Amino acid sequence: MIKKLIIAGFTLSLLAACSTNAKNITTEVNTTNNSNESTIAQNESNITNPVVTMREAIDIFKEAYPDAKIESIDLESDFGQLYYDIDGYDSTKEYEVEIDATTKEIKVNEVESKVNRDEALDFSNIIEPNEAIEKAATNDEVKDLSPIGWSLEVERGKPIYTIEYKNQTQDIDIKIDGTTGEMIQMKMDD
Repeated sequence: MIKKLIIAGFTLSLLAACSTNAKNITTEVNTTNNSNESTIAQNESNITNPVVTMREAIDIFKEAYPDAKIESIDLESDFGQLYYDIDGYDSTKEYEVEIDATTKEIKVNEVESKVNRDEALDFSNIIEPNEAIEKAATNDEVKDLSPIGWSLEVERGKPIYTIEYKNQTQDIDIKIDGTTGEMIQMKMDD
């Protein structure tokens, strides 16, 4: 009889301990998921309104390379960090600079001998990135999506923004004229 009571007591204690751990595990998983969702949402909003503006990133590049012309600028997220990737050149060298979009810190600074010459961007007439993103967001295919990045470069003599989106099955790129804000093209890749 005592043996049965001891076994029953032990079993109840074991069940109680297991159910407490299950609640803790569930709480940990929910907290982790909420934290990840918060980070993703924060990065998505930073694409449209980063701490460091495109103009500030350009100034940082120009401070390092005053004679260089800029051929492209991208704002991307990598491992939860936003950064600008700026490519430029002068008469003898090509430059690739990555600038942290929250701290202004130069993360990567590569210099190579000049191989080819691309067209330089003229920033005097270019619309701001958030304007291009707003224009792209009016497209029905991306209505409920947030941009994951953008780039600006010269294509066929014109400055063109490419606003990047991703849904569960496709990558969607929308090209916006960098001076007029008109949508030029939408491309969907599987």
